[in-house]
Amino acid sequence: MATRFVAAIIIAMLPFSIVFAQNNDDRFVRRMTLDDKNGDGKLTQTEFSGPNRLFERLDADGDGVIVLKEAAKTLKEFRARVAKLRGDRTQPATDRPLNSFMRTGIGRKVKPDFPDVRYGDHERHVFDIYQTKTDDSKPAPCMIWIHGGGFRSGDKSQGGLFASSFTDHGIHYVSLNYRLSHHALAPACFHDCARALQFIRRNAAKWNIDKERIAVGGGSAGSGLSQWLAFHEDLADANATDPVLRESTRVSAVILLNAQTSYDLRWIKEHIPGDAWKGDGLQELFGYTSETINEISEEKFRTIEECSPLTHFSADAPPILFFYRRSRDPRIAEQNAMDGIHHPIFGLELKKIADKVGVECEVFTVEDEEDRVFYNRRWDYTVKFLKKHFG
Repeated sequence: MATRFVAAIIIAMLPFSIVFAQNNDDRFVRRMTLDDKNGDGKLTQTEFSGPNRLFERLDADGDGVIVLKEAAKTLKEFRARVAKLRGDRTQPATDRPLNSFMRTGIGRKVKPDFPDVRYGDHERHVFDIYQTKTDDSKPAPCMIWIHGGGFRSGDKSQGGLFASSFTDHGIHYVSLNYRLSHHALAPACFHDCARALQFIRRNAAKWNIDKERIAVGGGSAGSGLSQWLAFHEDLADANATDPVLRESTRVSAVILLNAQTSYDLRWIKEHIPGDAWKGDGLQELFGYTSETINEISEEKFRTIEECSPLTHFSADAPPILFFYRRSRDPRIAEQNAMDGIHHPIFGLELKKIADKVGVECEVFTVEDEEDRVFYNRRWDYTVKFLKKHFG
């Protein structure tokens, strides 16, 4: 089944490569793959009918969404590199087999040094640790990554695609799972991530992690969870009977991909053009429907506000680094809800507040090809940013 799918997607995506080659103005790709039922040019993991590992390869930023045009370009570039490495220019790059991409492609996974470390009772309460080389007498800083997927899907294994971007530069790397919305409504996943951070701090010496130099980050849903941790007042409880809960939740920096800064549908409706505020992911996260959206109780709105990062933002927030693979043009948000819910307006609105209170906040967007190249090399800049703030 997987083999047939791979063959099918090669055929389906070839026209995308041709279209892209013929149109360097980066216009929206018109022809969609069969999985793209709603015709928005994007696929979530639930829409994707192929192997999970292929989705993870193509979802290079781990936000739980594949942009078909970008995926086609990625495959084309990979095949061109394979052809160059093999020194074989007689075979068109677009004829290269996709299974080689899955074996050795862009963002190849590395195996964690400590897989499936348990931090709680639920099956999703696990994380993977990728260690950097360290002197045993000198603990190294740590980057904690929280996967995306609209709170409905995704897995810590996605983080393995870019673990080496950190471990190759003296930074330990942790990728964690949390309960999804069908396991438990918010704020469950937020509390899961807080406990994971505290658990890592409590056991930092086991993995030679410097508990005073920990950053968090994530894509899409993971970005919101990361911000909530970074902006929230310290959740350490000195009187807790569980020693894990006595640990701090403060962090040194926060790294965000295609982030939302609020989950309050009222805020989203006011600031983001289009229908992003109606998002199914938000409905499932907080337990309301499109039919009951006008009947949301005050209690539920308090939960939504509590889980929205902007609610907790203050001058005590750590340095923030936003990356968006979209343009700042607000009209993009009107194309479809997926573009809206990942629009740079979220980050730009938070930056306005950050600038006023003196919190370092950088927002990078893709306005031209040079910006796209920078976005594709974002981990290089991220490591520099982290090292600056780790000291």
